[in-house]
Amino acid sequence: MLSLIINHVMDNIYDVVHGHRITQWNQDILNPGALRHYADAIYRKGAALDNCFGFIDGTARPISRPGERQRVVCNGHKRVHALKFQSLALPNGLIGNLYS
Repeated sequence: MLSLIINHVMDNIYDVVHGHRITQWNQDILNPGALRHYADAIYRKGAALDNCFGFIDGTARPISRPGERQRVVCNGHKRVHALKFQSLALPNGLIGNLYS
């Protein structure tokens, strides 16, 4: 039952409130000119591809142990309580897109 409730809430958040934040590009830093600039910078550093403009970064950010529901944020691999993110890291150090 808890899983059904969580899925319903997540679907509502994605469909009604924040879906556009995940599915749309940030035009300020991800416009065609900027993407070409990033790809050229990566290629000049020795990359085999000339069209790679960023790198996928899977990150687990440690947090302090919560008082309740610790299992939700427990990371067995790193053995810490953490929030997990998957992002597109750009060569200028910015995060182009973030999914948690």
